[in-house]
Amino acid sequence: MKNINNGKVFSLFGLIIVSLGWLGLLLAFFSFFHTIILVLFLIFFLTFFSYLIAINRKKLKLSWDFILVIFFSLLSIVLFSYFTVPTVFSGRDQGSLSNAAINLSKNHTLKNSFPAEKEFFKIYGSGTALNFPGFNYTKNGDLIPNFSLGYIAWLAVFFSFFGIQGLIIANGVSFFLFLLSFYILAKNYIRKYSALVAFFLVITSFIFSWFFKFTLSENLALGLIWFGLSQFVLFLKEKDKLFLVSFLTSFGLLFFIRIESLAFLAVVIMILFFLQKKESLFNQKIFTRYLPGFFLLMLTAFLASLFVNKSSYITLAKGLLNSLHFFQNKSTENVPFLSENIYLLRIFSIYAILNYISFGLIGFFYFLKQKKISLLIPFFILLPAFLYLINPSITPDHPWMLRRYVFAVIPVSILYSVFFLDYFFKKRLAFYILVLVLFFSNLIVFIPYLSVKENDNLLSQIKEISSNFNQKDLILIDRNATGDPWAMMSGPMNIIFDKQAVYFFNPNDLEKIDQTKFEKIYLIIPDNGLELFKKNNLFEKLLPIKDYRIEKQSLEIFTGKKEEVYKNSVFLPTYQKSFVYGKIYLLNKD
Repeated sequence: MKNINNGKVFSLFGLIIVSLGWLGLLLAFFSFFHTIILVLFLIFFLTFFSYLIAINRKKLKLSWDFILVIFFSLLSIVLFSYFTVPTVFSGRDQGSLSNAAINLSKNHTLKNSFPAEKEFFKIYGSGTALNFPGFNYTKNGDLIPNFSLGYIAWLAVFFSFFGIQGLIIANGVSFFLFLLSFYILAKNYIRKYSALVAFFLVITSFIFSWFFKFTLSENLALGLIWFGLSQFVLFLKEKDKLFLVSFLTSFGLLFFIRIESLAFLAVVIMILFFLQKKESLFNQKIFTRYLPGFFLLMLTAFLASLFVNKSSYITLAKGLLNSLHFFQNKSTENVPFLSENIYLLRIFSIYAILNYISFGLIGFFYFLKQKKISLLIPFFILLPAFLYLINPSITPDHPWMLRRYVFAVIPVSILYSVFFLDYFFKKRLAFYILVLVLFFSNLIVFIPYLSVKENDNLLSQIKEISSNFNQKDLILIDRNATGDPWAMMSGPMNIIFDKQAVYFFNPNDLEKIDQTKFEKIYLIIPDNGLELFKKNNLFEKLLPIKDYRIEKQSLEIFTGKKEEVYKNSVFLPTYQKSFVYGKIYLLNKD
C-alpha cells in the first residue's frame, strides 16, 4: 500500500494501535508476554507507517480543524492524566484489572502463585478466590483473573513500557483514538463547525473525564467502538477493504473486552445483508471471504481464550443474563421498576446527561421519520446498549453506575443531539444558543470534579506500611484497613511491593493454614474494626507493634440498602478527606 490519503493515514494509525492490543492478548493466551516482542512490533510498524507518510507527504495535508481536534485531544488527555491516580487498590474492578495486568507484565503469564494464596486455596478450593478480589483459583491452586482478558492485556502492554504510569497512558491512547474517531464520524455527516461542537461537548462532559481516572474495560471499549464505527461508515462510503479490515480488527478485539460486542456485531451483519440485498453495494467477497475468514479467526482466538480462562466467560454470561432479568436477586426484587428508572433519570439530570439522551432519542426518531437511514447507521449499531436505560444491572451508587453508559449510550447521544439540532434548526443562532446551554451545563459538573484525585498519596502510604515486612511474612489485612473497602491495600502490597498480603475476613481461617511456612504473621486492623477479632480467642494472641495512620481522599455519597437509595434525594457527591487509625499486630504463635 504505497498510495494513501488522509483518511487512510488515520485508519493505519488506528490499526497499529488495535493490533498492539491483539498482540498483547495473544501473548497472554500463550503465557509468553515479553516486552521485547511488543517493542519490536512497535518499531517495525511505526517505521513502516513513517515510510508511508514520507513517500506520500506531498499529497497529505492536515486540515486546520483536524489539527485543532488533535491539539485539544492531547491537551485534554494531559489534563485528565495529571489529575489521575493509578487505580491499583483491591476491592473493585479497577484494582483487580490493574493487579492482573501488572502480574501479567512481571510474570509473563496470567497465572500467579505464592505460598500465602496456596494456603487459602487449601481452605476454599477451586473457584472464586474470596481473599483475592477479582481472581479465581484454578484446579492447581493458582490465581487467575476473573475478567475478560482483552483489557488486562492492554494495560499490561503499557505497564511493560512505562511502569505504573502506563496504566494511565493506556487509557490516554484509547481516549485519543476515540476522540479522533468521534470527530471523523461526526464530520462525515454534518458540517465542520457542527462536528467541532460535538467534539467540544464530549471533552467537557464529566463522564469521560471521570472514568478516564479508572482502569475499567469501558475505557478501551470506548476507543475500539468508535474507531470501528468510523471505519465501518467509511467502508460503506468508499468500499475500500482497508476500512473493512480496520473495522473487523477493532470489533473483533472488542469481543474479548465487552459482551455487548456480540449484539453490535449482529446489527452490523444485518446492515450488511440489508444493503447487499436492497442496493447490491458490495461484491460477494465480503460474504464469501472476509466475513467467513473473520469469524474463523475469531473462533480460533475464542477457543484459545476459553482454554486459558473459561471462568471469565462464565462471569460475563452471568452478568448478561442478570441484565436481561433472567436472574433476579432479592435486593432488586424489592425495588419497583418505575422507581428504579425514575432514579436513573435523576442521576442523568444531576450529571448533565439527561439533555443529551433526550435530544439523542428525539433525533433518532426524527431521522427515522425522515428516512435518513444512512445517517442512523452508527445509532442502529449501538442501539442494543440502550437496554441499560431499562435495566443497568449495576449497584446504584453514583457516579460508579454511569460506567454502563460511557462507551456507547452517552457518546452516541451527544453525537445525535448535535445531528438533530444541526438539521432541525435552520437558523444558526438558535443552534448555537442551544449548544451553548449544553456546553455550560457540562462545565457545571465538569470543572468541580476535574481536579479530584481519589486516593491521592494512598499508594505511597501503603509502601511505607509495606516496609515493615519481608517476603517471608504473612500479612493479613482487614477490609477497612484503609477506611475504604473498595480501595484495600492488599492488592498493591502483594503485586507491586512483593509482600504476601491477603485480604482477611474470617479469623477461623488462621487455624486452617500451615503457620510454620511463614517467618512471622501480621494483621493490619483499623481501630474501629477490632470487634470481629474479639469474638474469638484470636485477639488475645495479637501483639500490637506499631500504629499506622492513613490519610484518604474520596468522593462520598449516601449508600445503603438498594430500596432506600431509590427513595432518597439525589445529590452530586462531595470530595472529602478522612483519616484512618489502626495498628499492625504480630500473631503470637505460641
